[in-house]
Amino acid sequence: MSQYWIPRMKTKRGSIAPPRTTSAWHHTASTASRRYQDRVNDLILRSGYVQLQPGVIVVFQRKPWIIVAIDERSSDLWGEKFEAHWAAAVEAWERYPRGERPCRETWTGRPFAFQVVPASSPTDKPLHLMAPGSHGWTVLPEHYAVCVSCGELPPCRHEIAEDEADRQMAIAEVRMEIPAGACLACGEAITGRQKSQRFPGPNLWRPDLADGSAVFHARQECASDADRYARQWRERGGTETPQPDLFADTTGDQS
Repeated sequence: MSQYWIPRMKTKRGSIAPPRTTSAWHHTASTASRRYQDRVNDLILRSGYVQLQPGVIVVFQRKPWIIVAIDERSSDLWGEKFEAHWAAAVEAWERYPRGERPCRETWTGRPFAFQVVPASSPTDKPLHLMAPGSHGWTVLPEHYAVCVSCGELPPCRHEIAEDEADRQMAIAEVRMEIPAGACLACGEAITGRQKSQRFPGPNLWRPDLADGSAVFHARQECASDADRYARQWRERGGTETPQPDLFADTTGDQS
């Protein structure tokens, strides 16, 4: 299951920094029509940004939260993690100086304390989160949808799990249709003098077939499934080296 997740709705981006007032384009277009379009695109980019403040709705752990307070952490209370990041930022600038030397008081990575409450229960005790000022937050519009069962923004983890379960069931059904001796990745027979690799022991994907029947084409399009099978095979105690086969069936010449 993929670990990357974004809400299935229109969102904006937000951070501590004020909105940009200069153009996003480094060079001025050579024609009037392009300069006109650049101005339009610039305003569209700016409209997608929100400076964080109390009342803004942000996403945290796949749920909507309302910011109730933002406080900059005093310089003597940064903690080891932020102190280490600050030292790294200074070291990086000293090694490759670009622009002005980082200033501790204005460094974008300095810590801020965010107090947030669940949007569904705004009277709850605030949750305190610590984040650098440069951290990018996902900002929700005033109207948004949540899962009625778990309160997460769609797609919620239950929906993703159900989709993954449906996908795995479909894969299992197709695999059951693969005949013995065929590649478990693509389902096609391994014929002629095609190279392949065969795994000893029980067939993890087709336990109804005989031991040593797990075989894959030794080609790029079948490599990802072969690697996935190899990981599962090793996790279950497989230690032998998969056998390189020249034929899929055991009656063929494997010289």
